[in-house]
Amino acid sequence: MSADTSGTTARTPEGWDRETFVEEMGLLWETAGSGRMDGRIIAYLLITDIPYVSSGALARALRVSPGSISLATRRLTDAGFLKRHAVPGERSHYFRVDDDVWGSFLAGERRFLDREKWLAEQALTLLGPEEEAPRRRLRNMRDYMNYIQGGHHKLLTGWREYQEQHGRRPAPAGSEIPAQAAADGDGTHGFSAQSLSPALAGHLVPDALWAAAEPVLPPSPSEKERQAFTAVAYVLTSGCGWQQLPAHFGVSPATAHRRFTGWTKEDVWRRWHQAVEREHASGRCDARDAAWCALITEAATARASG
Repeated sequence: MSADTSGTTARTPEGWDRETFVEEMGLLWETAGSGRMDGRIIAYLLITDIPYVSSGALARALRVSPGSISLATRRLTDAGFLKRHAVPGERSHYFRVDDDVWGSFLAGERRFLDREKWLAEQALTLLGPEEEAPRRRLRNMRDYMNYIQGGHHKLLTGWREYQEQHGRRPAPAGSEIPAQAAADGDGTHGFSAQSLSPALAGHLVPDALWAAAEPVLPPSPSEKERQAFTAVAYVLTSGCGWQQLPAHFGVSPATAHRRFTGWTKEDVWRRWHQAVEREHASGRCDARDAAWCALITEAATARASG
């Protein structure tokens, strides 16, 4: 993946990292007869710390064409694995998974069963009186769907009970997306006490990139410039709107937007990119960080011109 959201290089004892998880999930789904891309998207959304991701960001992260993402997300949404997330004023499509994505799939599977049963009943009406073999097959299809529907309800009820017993009741739908609030001053008034995870912060603005950014930023009395820079980087790379900036970044959407506008006027993005390129040439910044800086700079230019 070109945009691992972990910000870490954590590995399992077997040497797995997050990219390995995504690719292995894709292979597993392919082995089971589903689309490999479907499995990769599910895995990416399961393991990312970003609450919702645009189709464009998925394409960049998984290094595939937008068309591949469009087809796969449509299948996954229809099957109940993905949820669409609407961003006011944005034309891009955004997607997320529930904390209990498997329970959501199970709950939505009833539509598939109903459809299969209906199709069998329609096909039965097309048969002539002498067509006994297809009649047996289609009756079995219809009756099997009836049978599965009864067990399906029990299975879903049992799963909910299991979660209750183990203290893992899923959060209400959408609760993983923090509420937004406007603020004055440094942009923290009225915000949740939840803090940004170090892993996500470290991914969005690694220390090497911040060291290059800090000298090119205009002077500011705020002691939270790195928080603001990280918040702006999140908006630019996730594809979300300013008002969708999660509260745990510690700055308000208005503050983040003001910083972005001011830094754009001061030509910060170009100068930052040049500074990172110099650091990369001298060996003080690795290729991955340099590429990430280039992506943020490109997104900033596109956002400013849009």
